Amino acid sequence: MNQSEYSTKDLYLSVVLKSLNIPILRIENNGRHGIFIFNNSEDVAKIVTAYFNNELKISPRTLFENFKALKSQAYASIGDVR
Repeated sequence: MNQSEYSTKDLYLSVVLKSLNIPILRIENNGRHGIFIFNNSEDVAKIVTAYFNNELKISPRTLFENFKALKSQAYASIGDVR
């Protein structure tokens, strides 16, 4: 990973980033967990700060759809088929 990438193991934060149109590059296998890799930008830093300060407004439908999609991708990346 390099400076142009942002990584997190936090599925919920990843869902928020994807829901706010931050491109996901890949999901890496880290043993038991998937690590979500996104393009890094000033927008990512602002979203992460707003996420932890509970300042975001996002469509629930968008969140649920992205949650299901990323969860499936994460399990697939670590070879866990649920």
